[in-house]
Amino acid sequence: MRQLFLMAVALGLLIPAILSSAIGFTMQRQELTSRFVTDQRRLLEVVALGMQEPLWNLSRPSGAPLIASLMEDSRVISVQVTDNLSNTIFMSAVRSERRLGEVEVLKKPVVYRGEEIGEVAIEFDRQHIITEQNHLLLNSALLLLIQLVCATLLIMLILHHRFLKPMQRLAEQIAALAGLRLDGHFEWPDNDEVSQLGRKLEATRAELKRLVDETEAKTLALEADISRRREVEDALRRSETKYRELFWSNLDGIVISTLDGQILDANPAFLNLLGYSAEQLKLQNFWTLLTPESETSERLKIDQEVLRFGFCDDIDSTYITRFGNTVPVNVKTVAMRDAYGRIYAVWRMVRDVSEQRAAQEHIELTAKVFDNTVEAIMITDANLSIQSVNKAFTEITGYRPEEVVGAKPNILKSQLHDAAFYRAMWQQIRLTGAWQGELWDRKKSGAVYPQWIAINAVKNTTGEVTHYIGIASDLSERKAADERIRFLAHFDVLTNLPNRVHLQERAELALQAAERDDTQMAVLLLDLDRFKLINESLGHSAGDMLLQVVAERLRGRLGPGEMLARQGGDEFIVLLPALPAGPSEVVRAAERILDCFAQPVELHGHMLSVSPSIGIAMYPDDGSDVETLVRNADAAMYAAKSAGRNNYKFYTADLNVRASEVLAIESQFRGALERNEFVLHYQPQVDMTDGRLLGAEALIRWNHPEQGLIGPLRFIPVAEERGFIVAIGNWVIREACRQLAEWKAAGCILPKLALNLSALQFRDPELLSVIEGQLVAYDLDGASLEIELTESVLMDDVEGTLQAVEALRALGVSLAIDDFGTGYSSLSYLKRFKADTLKIDRSFVRDIPQDLDDSAITRAIIAMAKTLNMQVLAEGVETTQQWHFLADEGCDQVQGYLVSPPLPAERFEAVLRDGTMLPSEMAMP
Repeated sequence: MRQLFLMAVALGLLIPAILSSAIGFTMQRQELTSRFVTDQRRLLEVVALGMQEPLWNLSRPSGAPLIASLMEDSRVISVQVTDNLSNTIFMSAVRSERRLGEVEVLKKPVVYRGEEIGEVAIEFDRQHIITEQNHLLLNSALLLLIQLVCATLLIMLILHHRFLKPMQRLAEQIAALAGLRLDGHFEWPDNDEVSQLGRKLEATRAELKRLVDETEAKTLALEADISRRREVEDALRRSETKYRELFWSNLDGIVISTLDGQILDANPAFLNLLGYSAEQLKLQNFWTLLTPESETSERLKIDQEVLRFGFCDDIDSTYITRFGNTVPVNVKTVAMRDAYGRIYAVWRMVRDVSEQRAAQEHIELTAKVFDNTVEAIMITDANLSIQSVNKAFTEITGYRPEEVVGAKPNILKSQLHDAAFYRAMWQQIRLTGAWQGELWDRKKSGAVYPQWIAINAVKNTTGEVTHYIGIASDLSERKAADERIRFLAHFDVLTNLPNRVHLQERAELALQAAERDDTQMAVLLLDLDRFKLINESLGHSAGDMLLQVVAERLRGRLGPGEMLARQGGDEFIVLLPALPAGPSEVVRAAERILDCFAQPVELHGHMLSVSPSIGIAMYPDDGSDVETLVRNADAAMYAAKSAGRNNYKFYTADLNVRASEVLAIESQFRGALERNEFVLHYQPQVDMTDGRLLGAEALIRWNHPEQGLIGPLRFIPVAEERGFIVAIGNWVIREACRQLAEWKAAGCILPKLALNLSALQFRDPELLSVIEGQLVAYDLDGASLEIELTESVLMDDVEGTLQAVEALRALGVSLAIDDFGTGYSSLSYLKRFKADTLKIDRSFVRDIPQDLDDSAITRAIIAMAKTLNMQVLAEGVETTQQWHFLADEGCDQVQGYLVSPPLPAERFEAVLRDGTMLPSEMAMP
């Protein structure tokens, strides 16, 4: 029996152990395979999700970290990401050491925003599963063997200690327990193991007896609890149904997402708001639906409020629709917790506030327009009590809102409109609901001002007037501007004198009156002498100031009925409308005008002597219309300039011939420089003691193609008036230097060549650079040139002239004062300028020695020059008597027809070679 028992026990242990081991091995192998499949799918899903953004943006750097982390898994052999758009491999990775076991390839499409943009393929190694299964099988076999050995030893030990009999009783006790015969009692008096087991079984029986009794009692209680739980589940089911109905039918958008942005659910209102379907939305990350500013704001609210308190109040945010448009929304956020009370998601209620925000912006815009418009706005109720005014109303009227709210609009009444005006205005408002027109009101300060006002009645839905709105524009500036425009149309802005248009109107009226009354009238055209020089040397501001001073002086000398107007530039016109005394009255008016300029004018620290040239034309002898009179007065004015300036001339018929000649000269003069029509003639300057040639004066001539050689008196004044003189002066400097260089190269040295410069040429800022440039270009010494300036040029701007003279001296150029004694001679200025040569004007030389005054003046000039250590040169010497007188008085040099007329360059070269020119005893004709 012992062997049978041992065999039965051994078989009983061996078979269950083998079966349990086989079942355990099978379950563990299935679990291992299932875990590997789960890991494969998880990795494939992670890569497919992680490659959405990189593949969509074609950004390999952003996807590289994910591929690298995946390759760290030893089960992954290779990864490949394909771009469906270009059908190319976007990214791939292969393990360097490829295993030789069984492999498996899994693929998954990459879907972004509902579109399949690529595919992910991962190659897995299955060899590790086979290896783990072999390890598992070996462990199971070892465990089975250990169990069998232990069981066999235990059985032998039990049999050795008389196990069979106690086992029989124990079997009975077990059978009783198995049959749930729990009322019987088994005694175990021994202390061996079986007895102890028996006593434990007895304790088990007693405990089972107690448990059975207790279970019966609890079963009754459980049945009651199940009934109650069933009722709770029914209530929860009804609540969930109501929640789903609320979720799906709510007009506000509802979206549920995890804290990291994974969207769990959304209701139709939210889907319609952003334009997504439920499937498309779940593929998005919630944070991509927000603008960057809104994402920052909502994350901050979740961190500071939702995670702390479980909810947050309304916040304004901006979401992005599927089509890229932005939607302003108001968001309420509530936390969602799991069974352990941990927050794992948030529930958002999103309300579209586009219309509210547009309405608010419209209200704010209306308020800004009301406050910032330049028109004054007043709003009254139906009883004309002022309810509101804007900022412009206060600025225009001076009344603050608190001063007029509650008052009537007649607080602004100016008393300039009668009652009939206001009755007509309100009658039109009642009939048509609106009125507009010009209205004069009174400001708080008492000032009356014009305004253009529009009044409109505001009615409710029933047609009753509830308010009146008045919008007014201040017309003060506009009316002032109109007045200014009218002034500018008839008056000169600079001098406030009547302009040419106004003069034309007044002159037409004066002509009609003169024709009606058979009287004479006169037009005096006044032009300032050398105004262009002042304007260019002292600046346009000084010129403008001079014109204002002249206008004021002339205005003060006008008689009754006489009119002064500015013609333009530096020209003024005086209209003498009625002349009972004839030309004598015009002469007196011209003398009054000349007296205006007797006193010098101070401009920018300079005392300037200003003189006019006046041309006079008389009606009806010199013209029967305004245009003819002005034109003839202009011709007379040019005649006055030609006569020496600072005087007046009446128009004569031959002036038109002269004017035509001037115009012809001007028109042909413009191209004379380009055609090289100018030439220089040279008049010798000799020493009176021995006849040595000391120098020459360069004199310009115009070799006109039709009129022949023209002297400077005919075209130089035109050049000065028309602005050509600087160009001609520069040509003279260039030609003179060229000729000196040519004579020098031929071995004929001229000690000094004198050049005449006009006032405009001398004030030209480029003069020094022109002279220096020509001296350098022709390799000449500055001492070979002498600049001749008149007294008037020197006295116009003493300080500026001194600077220019010093600059010329720095170049070695000498200075000669021409026409001395004809201007404002000043010994102090003569001393300051330190001229090298003083030239006696031909007007003094012409009548010596017969004219005692001229002889005395000449004698004084020579003595003064000697005292100041200057050379004296007399020009215009034509007789031997003049020569002897000058020689006896100590004159140094002479120039004139007695010695030689001005000669062309080729003839002067012969004189230059001879070197001396003593006059004959016969005067030159």
